[in-house]
Amino acid sequence: MNLSPIDAAIVVLYMILVFGVGIYMERRAGKNINAYFLGGGSMPWWLLGMSGSSTYFDITGTMWIVSTFYILGMKGLWEHWIWCFPFAGFLFAFKGKWIYRSGVLTNIEWLIFRYGDKKDGQAARLVTVIAGLILMILMLGYAGTGVGKFIEEFFPVKKAVAIPILFAFTGLYVLLGGFFSVVYSDLFQTIVLFLAVIYIAVCAFIQIDPEVFRNTVGNQWYSLKPVWQLPTSSEVYQDLFGLLFILWMTRGVILLFNNGVATSGAEFQRCRAARNENEASKMALMWGFIFSIRWALVMAFTVFGLSIFANSGNALDAERILPMVLNRVLPIGIKGLVIAGLMAAFMSTFDSTLNVAASYVVNDLVKPVWKTATSRQLIIASYISTLIILLLGILISLRTEQIRDIWNPINFALGSALLAPGLIAPYWWRIGGWAHCASGLLTLIVAMWVYFFTDWRELQYFPIIAGVSFVSCIIASYLFAPASNSVLLNFYKNIRPFGFWKPVRRMMVAAGEDDSRFVRDKNDLPVAIVATLFFIALYVWMMDLVLHNWSRVWWVTLFLFVSGFFIYKFRWKRMNAVIE
Repeated sequence: MNLSPIDAAIVVLYMILVFGVGIYMERRAGKNINAYFLGGGSMPWWLLGMSGSSTYFDITGTMWIVSTFYILGMKGLWEHWIWCFPFAGFLFAFKGKWIYRSGVLTNIEWLIFRYGDKKDGQAARLVTVIAGLILMILMLGYAGTGVGKFIEEFFPVKKAVAIPILFAFTGLYVLLGGFFSVVYSDLFQTIVLFLAVIYIAVCAFIQIDPEVFRNTVGNQWYSLKPVWQLPTSSEVYQDLFGLLFILWMTRGVILLFNNGVATSGAEFQRCRAARNENEASKMALMWGFIFSIRWALVMAFTVFGLSIFANSGNALDAERILPMVLNRVLPIGIKGLVIAGLMAAFMSTFDSTLNVAASYVVNDLVKPVWKTATSRQLIIASYISTLIILLLGILISLRTEQIRDIWNPINFALGSALLAPGLIAPYWWRIGGWAHCASGLLTLIVAMWVYFFTDWRELQYFPIIAGVSFVSCIIASYLFAPASNSVLLNFYKNIRPFGFWKPVRRMMVAAGEDDSRFVRDKNDLPVAIVATLFFIALYVWMMDLVLHNWSRVWWVTLFLFVSGFFIYKFRWKRMNAVIE
């Protein structure tokens, strides 16, 4: 065991406190299904934003991000477009308020809002919930893969023992407290994480000599400029870096514009849990700001790792850099606090994913079939679904050795099964429920074949899956009828999206209604683009501070002031205007 009794006591105390939150919140969460999954719409935007940032601060993802910077230098930032790391900009500008306006419980139920509740809408819903559940269960397996590696570095237990215990513990407090326990435990976890990040980042800033480090890694290590080919070969990055860059950016930009059903469950859930649409936007802004501390932590671990292991040959697995550094550089007491913080990161991701997955089962599978179910019966159904999903997540995590082995298929294979319908439906009136269902089903079959029966790399299979998704979606949109006029009118009246909605707007004009978009939605797209660039700059700024990379810090600081003023003038000041 690599932990002192003091460090172990801190970790155990933290676990007890978190479990106490679940027990305390059980009575509030058990009122009804809305309270269980959305907190009854009673929580302030800043709390939801802190919860969201904690949810995306998972230990497995942090270990993987450290490994990308360890191998690629600052160019590793580009790889994180595959999960759209600056997502908060678009969520703040318009996606958050569109989600809030829908009035539905889950991003899967958004499909009924968009396509109607007839057979076409229900078919689209069924295919999407199946794909969504598969992804959520894989995400739990992904989370377990990383935390298993992490625990093995500090505790005398193997992954096969540690993962079931930790999954059961976290699952139990989610089961008891629902979304209330998720958010309030996330608040506590965010505070712990914040303290841990400050300590590690300051240690890296003070202890690592910037000149010695620069001489060790070279000037090119600091460069963000994409290159066609890496200067040295890598077993991890076997394809040309230029092609990988195009691949990462393509998926990332698509995810920026994805809305509604294609939004992550955690983002959708917190936007819908907000008290009004302005608070949904503010929540996204808070999320992006708090999330910036993750990049300081990542760079601190990367700097320590390169300084300690670059020439030693000890760090054979780049995904283990984080726990290996943590075990060597932190003193007793502080180590326990930081481990508790990183365990908090795992639990935040895990609890939100589990809660969202259970909401899919109850709201999108059970409720449409069991129409007479009472609120209490639905709560019991959520308990059962939580346990089943938990067991499946454990099985997958025990069968996965490398984070990358499950993370890339999640994003590029199964995660791309609904790529085209998720992107097109919010902006084009023509796509209907049957087109969504046909495209999703066909692409899901192709994606599962790739995942289970080939050993292709993402650069080989993603263009095929994306091509199948977009071609089948466009063709099916003309083969099958769109949603009914009443459904399209209801969707447009409530959301007022930009895009290709001219026939629907004509129907509104013919009925004597105003078809214009809301005044408060003016400048949505410019604000989204500027806010995205703002968050990218903020994250680079946080990493450059740790690196003492002052020449870029000053230019990025200037850009942050200019873009921040634009966001304030064209969105923040207008957010408190009276809603038309």
